[in-house]
Amino acid sequence: MMSERVFVSGIFHEGHSFTSLPTERCNFTTVSGQDLLTKARRSSSTLGGAVRALDKAGLRLVPGLSAVAPPGGAVRDTVYEDFKARILEAIAAEEPDAAFLELHGAMLTESLTDPEGDLLAAVRAALGPDRPIATALDLHAHVTPSMLENATICLACKENPHTDYAEAGARAADLLVDRLRSRLSLTTAAAWVPLLIGARLETGDGPLRALHDLRAGLQADEPNILDISIYNPTPYLDAGGAGQCVTVVTDGRLELATRIAETIAADFWRRRNAFTVDDPSLERVIESGLGQRRQGEPLVLGDKGDRVLAGAPGDDTQLMHLFSNKWPERRVLVPITDPRAVHRAREVGVGGSLRIAVGGCYSSDVVPYEAAWQVVHLGDGRFVQRGPYLAGEPADLGPTAVLTSGALTVLATSRPGFTQDPNAFESNGVNLRDFDIIVTKSGTHFKISFADIGSCIVVDTPGMTNYRPGGLPYRHRRPVYPEDDIVAPDLSARLFGQGAKVT
Repeated sequence: MMSERVFVSGIFHEGHSFTSLPTERCNFTTVSGQDLLTKARRSSSTLGGAVRALDKAGLRLVPGLSAVAPPGGAVRDTVYEDFKARILEAIAAEEPDAAFLELHGAMLTESLTDPEGDLLAAVRAALGPDRPIATALDLHAHVTPSMLENATICLACKENPHTDYAEAGARAADLLVDRLRSRLSLTTAAAWVPLLIGARLETGDGPLRALHDLRAGLQADEPNILDISIYNPTPYLDAGGAGQCVTVVTDGRLELATRIAETIAADFWRRRNAFTVDDPSLERVIESGLGQRRQGEPLVLGDKGDRVLAGAPGDDTQLMHLFSNKWPERRVLVPITDPRAVHRAREVGVGGSLRIAVGGCYSSDVVPYEAAWQVVHLGDGRFVQRGPYLAGEPADLGPTAVLTSGALTVLATSRPGFTQDPNAFESNGVNLRDFDIIVTKSGTHFKISFADIGSCIVVDTPGMTNYRPGGLPYRHRRPVYPEDDIVAPDLSARLFGQGAKVT
């Protein structure tokens, strides 16, 4: 008997509805064919975990394309439609038995607030009603009915920072194999909680730790539960129905799936006021930040208000101004998205000098930082992420320049990028041990990537990626708490999949 053929592909992007900087084709790192499989087999992504699991199960893989971009503004419609067309063309040509798609779950295009639902519907139409589709999402996904109606298996990673992408991909792939070979009956119950959260998002402590302890306990007690996922969609996506979500996958046990999803959703709502800001202020960092670092190691800061990993452009300069004014003798390294500065640096070349203002290319409320600079390195911006988050994944910052002015060093990039990863800096000739302070445009994932380099602290900086109630002009996402006063939300679960219409 011939092994089943599984199509593997993906488009990975997290959208921000309130930035003016769109996501272009050049922001995506794209591979296809055998190059996709080569990348995936050494990657910590969900695609990597799925490919290795499918290899182990002896299935034949049919590679499509993998397109990965840092979070940012809406993807150009033409870019998304091209990627979608290439995926559908490959499915039509290969006629696989099943499909695995790596999706973030919070993508945004110029015309669509649910492009993953649109893509899964198109893949479902191409494959037909009976061939299974699996997807593994980021837990910050905006899960929609369209996604659940069209994916046979839809689940998320469970940890933030995301150290378990590969495990999530492998779990989805294992269920896909079971569905193919045993005709396992799968039902998903989903309950949405009209709640918006922007703080205390790590799953290792606080209210999310309590929710995941509940999740793990319920799953351990019920052998018929195949997966429970808890989704905390990014607060920067303005999409209808984008509340917190709980999904429960069972082997056709409708009542069980419904009961568990509603139990966790109710507990989530009960904890709604526990998601309060607990990151240190700029003042606290000034007063005690350097004292918290380990002897001889840099202090690594996450710039919460300008997080590229939440969709900001990465062009804010406030920490540069702060340290220049307060601690001018401290050796500080800061990434900044500024293609103009890169261009000027390339004009004078390595060793050259220039006086320019950097930053504020895209954010109107940013004060550029002007100084006399020396160009110490020029690069192409391409590197492979060290991880653990997205380890093995190629990334591209566009042309880069390393500039120094006194004790301040700037990594100027042409595009927003994955500066939560040490290789973003080291690939540009920067020795991270040379600095007292390193700034990353990240709020969570830098902690696991820089843990062996220095003490990591998230700084409560203002900006477009630091949610405060009333601070963003939502048009589609409301009503949602705490933007709106919701007293008794409907937390009843909906059923999807085989037997979903049975009451």
